[in-house]
Amino acid sequence: MPSSVTTLKYRARFTQEEFEQIKRGFVPKAMEDKWFIFFEDGTLYFHRSWTGICVFSLQLVEENGRFEAAQALLNSELELTDLSYQAELLDFLIRRLLLKQDAPFPKPGGIFKRLAGVFQHHVSGTGYSEQ
Repeated sequence: MPSSVTTLKYRARFTQEEFEQIKRGFVPKAMEDKWFIFFEDGTLYFHRSWTGICVFSLQLVEENGRFEAAQALLNSELELTDLSYQAELLDFLIRRLLLKQDAPFPKPGGIFKRLAGVFQHHVSGTGYSEQ
């Protein structure tokens, strides 16, 4: 993560079981896999698999037997301005890629319906059907 970051308003809690799944991360297996996600020293890192650029980091802390998102950071050098959407995307990546939950892909405002599938593939890959 570069020194220039933006804090995202992201809140989530995870059970011990979910935390164990999250810690396993996500290693790309095919060219279509867009993310490399790993856990180190209490922080979950989200890198684009082709470029290696770190997009998000999420610090998780234990509180009363559950694991809470303490701080979510976005790489400011990428100039991603819709912070609300970026928080939704972060949640999607955790729920879908790490926890294997049936989470819908968040579509940003203003995207044409006919381009939604192309955008989804660009952001998250083709490991599952278009939503």
